[in-house]
Amino acid sequence: MIAITPLAQEKLSVYLAESKITNPQVRIYISPDCSYSSDGQIVLGLDKLNTGDISAAFGDLTIFMSRDLYEQVGQVLVDFKDNGQEAGFVVESERPAPISGCASCTSCE
Repeated sequence: MIAITPLAQEKLSVYLAESKITNPQVRIYISPDCSYSSDGQIVLGLDKLNTGDISAAFGDLTIFMSRDLYEQVGQVLVDFKDNGQEAGFVVESERPAPISGCASCTSCE
């Protein structure tokens, strides 16, 4: 259901350790950023595990997402990409992510 590449796990563990975050819990969610005009973008953030979330443990790291999101996007893979100019975490899903609820806001106009 939730997978992470070895490189992403290493980079995330280093980041969390440098940030002095213990017992890290990382949520997968749809970005509320209005700049994504087609499919929503799936991102990572620190949060607390809720009852009913889909979760996976990778050593000391727990990664999870809501059951509703899982039903929409299916399996996800957390990866780390570095093209020499930009580097960061990428979350790929089995199905396209829905557009965030931003469509009703006016701050993007």
